[in-house]
Parts: sequence; C-alpha cells; structure tokens
Amino acid sequence: LKKGDRFLDIGCGWGTLVRHAASKFGAKATGVTLSKEGAAWCRQKNKEEKLSEEQCKILNCDYREIDPQLRFDAISAVEMAEHVGLANFQLFLGNVSQMLKDDGLFFMQVAGLRKGSNWQDVQWGLFMSKYIFPGADASTPLYWYTKQMEMAGFEVHSVENIGRHYSHTLKAWYNNFLSNKGSLDASKYPPHLQRLWEIFLAWSV
Repeated sequence: LKKGDRFLDIGCGWGTLVRHAASKFGAKATGVTLSKEGAAWCRQKNKEEKLSEEQCKILNCDYREIDPQLRFDAISAVEMAEHVGLANFQLFLGNVSQMLKDDGLFFMQVAGLRKGSNWQDVQWGLFMSKYIFPGADASTPLYWYTKQMEMAGFEVHSVENIGRHYSHTLKAWYNNFLSNKGSLDASKYPPHLQRLWEIFLAWSV
C-alpha cells in the first residue's frame, strides 16, 4: 500500500488491519462489518488513535451495499470468505473484482483442509459448520480456491500456507478464553455455549 491508496477490508472484525493501513501506510482505509457493536468499537478505537474518518472509515452494512461507483486500489478479506458459502463464491469474487481498479490487488486469507484429509479433519469441519459458524465452509483444499480465483479472472500472484502460525494464534485465543471464562455473563454465554467454544478452540489448535 502507498500513501493515498484506497483500501477496503471486507469483514473488518475489530478494525486492526484498516487502522494499520491508515496509520502505517497512509492509505485511505475503509472497513466493512455486519456487526453493529463491532462497528461502534472500531470507531471508538479510531478516535483513540486519532484517525479521522477520511483516514479510516468504518461501515456497518453488507459489503454489497457499498457505493458501486467506488473503486479501490486494494481489497482484503481475512477469514471472511469461508462464510460466503461454496455456492456463492463466484458471486463474491465477481463483486470484489468489480470494486477493484484494473491494476488493483486482492488479498484473501482463508481456512481450509488439505485434499485427502483424514476423518478427524472432516469431523472438525462438520462440527464448526453445525455449532460455531452455521453455513460456513472451511473444508475446501487450497487448489479449489486458486481455481475459483482464476475462474473469476484474477491472476494469482502468490500463495502462502500460514497454518503453523495460525495454530499459535488459536492457542493464544484458547488460553485467553480459559483465563477469562469466569467473567462471562452466563445469560449471554450459557455453559453449553462456553463448552462448545472451548472444544472448538482446543480442537482447532
């Protein structure tokens, strides 16, 4: 990213990536999230870090509701594309392509399973889809994603497997979850839900 580049993060979560792009690279960053609470948290964080709306804007809507006339130099989707679903994947990539400038860059990070996975890996995927992220799919192998990208007209520049790094991230989440478990509001996070997440995070590591 260069100073002044328009950057969009689809499914921006806590806004860390857009704040980093704005503060470290001088990009005009936009994050989009479906979470009203998440958007409010991101905007508060922008204020704390003295980032103006022109530097770092947070939208609370579906990414498909963004002004279709806007074009971005770079777009990212980090751990978001799994929630699109296999049937909608080409539609998703087509929308991303439409929002990119002709020489724009798209960065996508996804979770998946290697081809020929054993039954334990498949069982993890089924558990996640049923109990944690209904409708999501993280069971597809790497080649499926590169094929989808090329079918949508993208040229794949590089691919990197960060599974080992992500495992350390998941372990940190798991440890953090356990250390804060006692402070959870049981009316919002009943014991069975806490147990499901404990199993899922430990299994994911």
